[in-house]
Amino acid sequence: MAINVHKARKWLQQHLEKRFLFIIRNEETFEETASYRLTLKNIYILASTLVFVLSLFLLLLVIFTPIKKYIPGYGDVRSQREYLELDRQIQALEKTINSRDTYIESIQRILEGKPQTRSDVTKNVQIKQVKPESEPKVKEDSLLRAEFESLLAREIPAKDKSKERKSSPMPRTFGPEVAEVNTPLNLVAPIRGPVGAKYNPETGHLGVDIMAAQNTPIKAMLDGTVIQADWSIENGHTIALQHNNNLVSIYKHNSALLKKQAAA
Repeated sequence: MAINVHKARKWLQQHLEKRFLFIIRNEETFEETASYRLTLKNIYILASTLVFVLSLFLLLLVIFTPIKKYIPGYGDVRSQREYLELDRQIQALEKTINSRDTYIESIQRILEGKPQTRSDVTKNVQIKQVKPESEPKVKEDSLLRAEFESLLAREIPAKDKSKERKSSPMPRTFGPEVAEVNTPLNLVAPIRGPVGAKYNPETGHLGVDIMAAQNTPIKAMLDGTVIQADWSIENGHTIALQHNNNLVSIYKHNSALLKKQAAA
């Protein structure tokens, strides 16, 4: 078997190195114009080189030219990073344009004296029903409750509140019963999110700023009645609620108002 392999290898080597003369002649005069000495080995090397160069050229053409979009499975522009970035920018521009259109429409209604209807307010608002009693207590709720109670203790001392209860002829609540002064307040966080700015009367900031995503539903911190629902350039959509024990809560910079004045 080894002798046959050796003979086959020797025959193949002799066959590849067999010389041929490639002559080019003029068809009419039979004059020799060119001649080339070739072997099968040289022809194989030349053909392999041409195939490699052609394949490399096609590969570079696909990579660096738009022709790759026409290749099945490769031309899906939705999977490209540039397309995703452009789509994100387009969505951001659409949100900005919608907000600007809403602002301009509100200005036009104010100038024309046309009040907003419920359908106008809620046409672009998505509301998600949330049950407060089923929600777990979070850190933001405790912080907001503690800050509001400390604010109430500083603004209305206990002795002033007792004198006011004795001298005031009007009831101090819109509900059926008047809450006691020392009754603990079961406050509910209007919205969940990081606190942007705390209450600071020294700088004139008489409230608590809570940051959240756009069009997030806002809940009342206590049961009450709407005593104000309007819009202003400085505070945007604003709503104020009257609660028991003569407490008033105000919610500013809302995307829209879903309650009217005197609503419960």
